[in-house]
Amino acid sequence: MEQRVAWLYGYYSEDPNYPEGVRVNIEAIYDPPQFGEMNGFEIMYDESEAYVDMIAENLSLERVGWIYTSLNYESFLTAKEIREIARMQERFSVEHPEGVRISKFVTIVVKPKGDTGESGLD
Repeated sequence: MEQRVAWLYGYYSEDPNYPEGVRVNIEAIYDPPQFGEMNGFEIMYDESEAYVDMIAENLSLERVGWIYTSLNYESFLTAKEIREIARMQERFSVEHPEGVRISKFVTIVVKPKGDTGESGLD
């Protein structure tokens, strides 16, 4: 079974449920060129990436996260997945007014639930 990854585009808004809370609103998904295999995926060079980001910006959207599939049954996230998520958090971090780098980049993992083959979001 080939694993897949996609970029999430949307915008951030205030979350009234939490003090100074931020909510991500996802409006579009972009499936970049990639090589998928049983144990993961590799995002390939995408000559359209700048155009996709430009179109998103013209629609008042930005890249807010990514979604990928995982067949990992044993743990919530593997060490490799944690490293990739941390790399994405760093890549899409911004300077906070207090002088520290922060990231609001979200990660959604879709994986099978139990032996039924049903999938779910984590």
